[in-house]
Amino acid sequence: MKKTKILPFLFCVLIISSILTVSAQSTLSLTVTTDKQSYNRYDLVSISGALTTDSGPTNGLVGIYLVDAAGNSLALRTVSAGTVSNQPGAITSLFMSDASGNPSSSAAIANSLVYFTINVVNQDSVSHDMLAVVSLYDNNGIPLGIGAVSEPQVSSGGQFRGTVSIPVPSWAANGVAYAYGELFSNYPSQGGVPLCPETSVQFTISGSVAGGNTPSTSSGSQGSYALTFRLPARAALGLDTAYVSCSSNGLSASNIVTFNVNQPGDMNGDGVLDFTDLVLFANAWLAYYSGQPWNHAADLNHDGKLDFTDLILFADAWIIYYSVD
Repeated sequence: MKKTKILPFLFCVLIISSILTVSAQSTLSLTVTTDKQSYNRYDLVSISGALTTDSGPTNGLVGIYLVDAAGNSLALRTVSAGTVSNQPGAITSLFMSDASGNPSSSAAIANSLVYFTINVVNQDSVSHDMLAVVSLYDNNGIPLGIGAVSEPQVSSGGQFRGTVSIPVPSWAANGVAYAYGELFSNYPSQGGVPLCPETSVQFTISGSVAGGNTPSTSSGSQGSYALTFRLPARAALGLDTAYVSCSSNGLSASNIVTFNVNQPGDMNGDGVLDFTDLVLFANAWLAYYSGQPWNHAADLNHDGKLDFTDLILFADAWIIYYSVD
């Protein structure tokens, strides 16, 4: 009689123990931060973070979805935290094309549409919703926008092909540009995660301003990731958002970080830099050095005084505003 009561008890203990063991191993943490909380237009932005489990740093793919203050999609990128393998999807090809998906010359003209065709495959044993995205960057490392195509429930071994169009802004820098191909289950802002590492191709942009040097983005070590890009000189002012997500060994995690985008020298807060701001800055300068109340918006380095440092910062902002875009 005692034996029959002990066996069910031991069975329950084993089940509870198994549940506790699985729970203890089922935590994935994804952190994200920016190197500053506030940036000026045309500044470099660095986004980084850590990917860990209860046992420490782990490997995985991290998706970063950038949305500006106006709600525009700037870029969707995949960066690695360490070495990753055996991903559920793959990008088999990415190339510049015409609107019908036929390969074309790898050249684009500013203020026009550019087309890219992306081919993907489901390598997993189960079906997946798939979102294929192409993100463009110019020669200054500035994201130009994205094009996306989705396919629900792609079966195991299934493939699909999409051609996307992306407008190349009139201010995009001349020279070598970059197209990054991404494969996600959905946008990170909607719970999606990367399904494979990104791929990239180069193309050229002509008919605009002079180019620069693209900031490099390298793979992170185990448990860490990073992405660097430059804000447009005409970026939307206000609060930008970076949504991050990751799937690793059957676990998933997500996070979010925001940062503010400012226009230095914008004395009247209308989002542009013009002669009105120049006059207001000059008036503040005269008031400051005559001992009168002055407009503290002219204190561009926020040190409580108005001096040649602020004058240089205003001049730099003016040069960038009228020469880059």
